[in-house]
Amino acid sequence: MRKRLVFVINSIGQGGAERALDIILSGVGDRIKHYELHLVLLDDLPEARAFPAYVIKHTLDGRGSALRSVLRLNALLARLKPDLVVSFLVRANLASGLAAWAQGFPLIICERMHLSSHLEARYKPTPLAVLRLALRAAYRNAKVVLGVSSGVTTDLLANFGVPPCLAKTIFNPYPLERIRQAAAEPPAIALPADFLVAVGRLEPSKNFAQLIDAYAASNPPSDLVILGDGSLRPALHAQIRRLGLEGRIHMPGFLANPFSVVGRANAYISASLNEGFPNAMVEAMVLGLPILASDCPSGPAEILDGAVDPQAEAPALATYGLLSPLNRTAPLAAGIARLTDPILRSSLSELARTRAETFAAPIITEQYWTLFEATSAGG
Repeated sequence: MRKRLVFVINSIGQGGAERALDIILSGVGDRIKHYELHLVLLDDLPEARAFPAYVIKHTLDGRGSALRSVLRLNALLARLKPDLVVSFLVRANLASGLAAWAQGFPLIICERMHLSSHLEARYKPTPLAVLRLALRAAYRNAKVVLGVSSGVTTDLLANFGVPPCLAKTIFNPYPLERIRQAAAEPPAIALPADFLVAVGRLEPSKNFAQLIDAYAASNPPSDLVILGDGSLRPALHAQIRRLGLEGRIHMPGFLANPFSVVGRANAYISASLNEGFPNAMVEAMVLGLPILASDCPSGPAEILDGAVDPQAEAPALATYGLLSPLNRTAPLAAGIARLTDPILRSSLSELARTRAETFAAPIITEQYWTLFEATSAGG
């Protein structure tokens, strides 16, 4: 008899968690004969990707509410009687943890963000304190709490009461050949002849305002292309106009295939204030782009294998890229200036490709499915 595995996520948008879940479910391989796979979406929202036909989908009406999500998910899981539940993202993790407490099924919680910095940026002190307590209670009902980077896992141990015996780390998987094939397609937009690229939601955590200031201070010969959309678009456009950089900084919005743009850039830059395991950065490394990233919690330092003095006036040369002090304009500008050196870019390009190979989808999905097998079997 096949075991019933249920995967829970808020919705299917364009985010990194959704992409990782897609790759994991697509990587089940011959194991599918042993499992009945279900996907639960807490919210009834437009879906940005299609999942394999062997995945049975359930869409709830959570409407972004934690309480509605908890009640509806608990009722559905009581009917499904899963052998294992795997949840992604904070609300899904909270709802799954409370349902596991009520029903006793095995649960793997997958945390994709450096939770402390992520929540502190979104909530005021009182609701933050309540949410922290709720998450601490929910996460203790899991068999495994899985961080997407060692930094994420360390934060869960230190700040959310996750017992060390429950904590594990598995990185994100990347379909290397699929990314390279997408990069070879013609870009959907006209591009400058020479440009740097950044990718992400136009929201405060991605810190694009500081990136624009650093670009202005550095004044490199290359243009800057920022891919993505979000609430800060008007403010960023106004900043670009104020700095007189119209025609040099381009914000074409969200693209269905960003790789055809990223793959043609000279280098990739991230000024993020927090990450989990930054997908866009690793995807750029797959395409051989030199990397300049802020040392935010968490992910970049781990991926690039390095460290930087927070007070340094220039980025540090890590094993696989340049690492800049967090939230400081001058070192980021110095890093942009360093990327004008073609010899350095060539060296960092090869190092980036080498590092990306360690995150290849077959390697990482095997780690996930081995964990799912062991946990559903009571290991």
